[in-house]
Amino acid sequence: MVESCPIPVAFDRLASVIGSDAEALGGLEQVADLRDYLARVPDPRARRGVRHSAGSLLALAAAAVVTGARSFAAIGEWIADAPQRVLAVLGARFDSRRGQYVAPEESTVRRLTQQLNGDLLDAAISAWLICHTTTRPDTIESDGAGQPGGTRPEAIAVDGKSLRGTFPRTGGAGVHLLAAITHTTGDDRTEGIVLAQRQVEAKTSEIAWFAPMLDEIDLTGKVVTADALHTTRDHACYLVERGAHYVFTVKTNQHRLYGLLDSLPWYEIPTCTTEDSDHGRSERRTIQLAPLRPYLDYPTIDFPYAQHAFLIERYTTHHTSGKHSAYAALGITSLPADLAHPTHVATHVRNHWHIENRLHWVRDVAYNEDHSRIRTGTAPRAMASLRNLAISTLRYHGWDNIAKGLRHMGRNPIRPLTLLGIPT
Repeated sequence: MVESCPIPVAFDRLASVIGSDAEALGGLEQVADLRDYLARVPDPRARRGVRHSAGSLLALAAAAVVTGARSFAAIGEWIADAPQRVLAVLGARFDSRRGQYVAPEESTVRRLTQQLNGDLLDAAISAWLICHTTTRPDTIESDGAGQPGGTRPEAIAVDGKSLRGTFPRTGGAGVHLLAAITHTTGDDRTEGIVLAQRQVEAKTSEIAWFAPMLDEIDLTGKVVTADALHTTRDHACYLVERGAHYVFTVKTNQHRLYGLLDSLPWYEIPTCTTEDSDHGRSERRTIQLAPLRPYLDYPTIDFPYAQHAFLIERYTTHHTSGKHSAYAALGITSLPADLAHPTHVATHVRNHWHIENRLHWVRDVAYNEDHSRIRTGTAPRAMASLRNLAISTLRYHGWDNIAKGLRHMGRNPIRPLTLLGIPT
């Protein structure tokens, strides 16, 4: 954990906790033991009558979600079917009269998750993910045709998602979660790892929770990408003062800034073009990068730490229908000249949508999240946190098809434990 993380001091030592020897299944690498992280999440229940520790219940729930459990009923069924060896390893209560480990009821897991401190649960899960998914810079070799060499910084995408199943039938706000995930790391295994998550409180917006969430992450040398909602002066100052760079898109909600960027003489600025054909369509993308320092007769743009503006245009042709579409986006970035090659900026903007394609969409499809009936207390957020854990861990261990990975884990009760670094 980084020093700025506002959670108990015990979490500062989590990164050094490594699981003991475990049998590797499916070629998985040995990783830190998740139990040591979950055990430090405070138990909100009254001490009287507690038969299963909070850490044990969370570990059981995490293992069940890794096998594809979508609801508390499914979690309870997985726990009830778990063999004695799995129950013992995950800390289930031992009944000396019956001479066996007792699986907790589904209602016990449900009541715990409804009362948990969501911030501390997310901090524990993120600390475990960061511990064994450290990334390295993406070193790019020059191809001799004008493409840049050097090191491209790692990037983090920030975006929010509403859990539609939590919206009251009579109207009103539901649970809205703001998350940060890795992208553009140069390693497919470390792209799409959830680094932090916060719940956006009622009557507030994502803007208010942007900085508190990123306080938990070491941003030094990173690039943070965000949509137009977060293109604010405060966010720009916060990121650069934390040692990061930003790549923001700009829309008409920032009408003055948008007008200034739109007035740049884009027709005079060199264009970088890429083309590809995939998913039944052909796309041609162009990007132009304009320096914002005093240059020729360019208008002065007063935005904190801004170094370049960019214009991205995308022209798409659908092979089946022959339909053509065009899209243009303006943006601004603090990246200096040595890091702001047009292809780098275009990659950051395009890969920002990993948070939709590799997290939000996967939670909806693999876990049917938007149709979930879990609504009470902090349970919706806790389930989203466990899904983030499962998706990130499977992706780190090479599962591009998350649904296939969940089925693989579900065929053997030991596999989820090994995936989560729990010795068996």
